[in-house]
Amino acid sequence: MPRAFPFVKPEIRIRVLSPHLDDAALSCGGTLHRLRREGHPVEVITVFAGDPVLPLPPFAQALHELWGGRENAMAMRRAEDQDAMALLQAIPIHWPFPDTIYRRDAQGQPLCRGREDLFRAPHPDDAIWIERIQEALAALSWKAGDLLLAPLALGGHVDHRLVRMAVESWERPGVLRGFYEDFPYAEWEGFSGLPGALPHSVELADEDLEVKARAIRAYRSQWPIFFAAEEEILERIRAYALRVGKGAPAERFWFPMGFPPVDPSGIA
Repeated sequence: MPRAFPFVKPEIRIRVLSPHLDDAALSCGGTLHRLRREGHPVEVITVFAGDPVLPLPPFAQALHELWGGRENAMAMRRAEDQDAMALLQAIPIHWPFPDTIYRRDAQGQPLCRGREDLFRAPHPDDAIWIERIQEALAALSWKAGDLLLAPLALGGHVDHRLVRMAVESWERPGVLRGFYEDFPYAEWEGFSGLPGALPHSVELADEDLEVKARAIRAYRSQWPIFFAAEEEILERIRAYALRVGKGAPAERFWFPMGFPPVDPSGIA
C-alpha cells in the first residue's frame, strides 16, 4: 500500500482545519490515523472552538440543552475532542473563535435564529472571521512541504464555508493545500466530484475505520445528531469509504489543478 500522500515527505507535518469539534474526525479520521501510523506529525485545529458570550441566543440555548453541559457546553465539547484526538493520535488545537450559533450582528442580533441559518451564505458581518482565520494561519510556524487540509464545505454550513474561503485565499510559499469531503454531508448529497479540482484517494485499513468510529463515538454530545445508533457509525463510514474507493475503503481529498504538486527543490 503506497503512503497516504506520496507527494509529501514522511517527516512533513500535516495540519487539518476542522470548523467544529468533530468535523475532522467525521470527515477524514481514518486518514488521520493512517498518517500517524506512517509517522507524520498531525495537528487538528478546530477553528470555531471558543466559548460563547453570555447570554446565549435562543437557538444556541436550545442546542446546549440538547447536548448537555449547559453554559459549559463548549468546555465539554473540547474535552470530547481531546478524547477523540487521543484515539487518532493527533494533536488537538482549539482556536477561540465563536461558532455561528453564538455570533451576533453589528446591532447585537443573533446571526443564527434556527437550523436554516446554519446553511446560509456568510453574512457581511462574518467577513471578519475569514481575516481572523488567515491571521491565525499566518502566525503558525510553517516549513516548505507542509500540507494544510480544509473542508470543501459540502452541505453549505456557514462555518465550513468561511474556513474554505479563508484557505482558498491564503498562501504560504511551499505549503500545499488540499480539501476533504465533509461527512455526513457528502454522504447525504451523493457527492461525486468537484469541477476544476483533481481527486486523491487515501486507502484505509480496517483498523483505520475502526479507530475512526471510536473517535466519532468520543463526541458523546454530537454523534446522536448524525447517527441513529452506535453500531450505525462504523456501518455508514465504511459504506461511504467503499463508495469513494470503488470497492477498497478510502477517504478522498481534492487538490487544485496541477496535482500532484511538483516542487523544484525536491520537497514534493
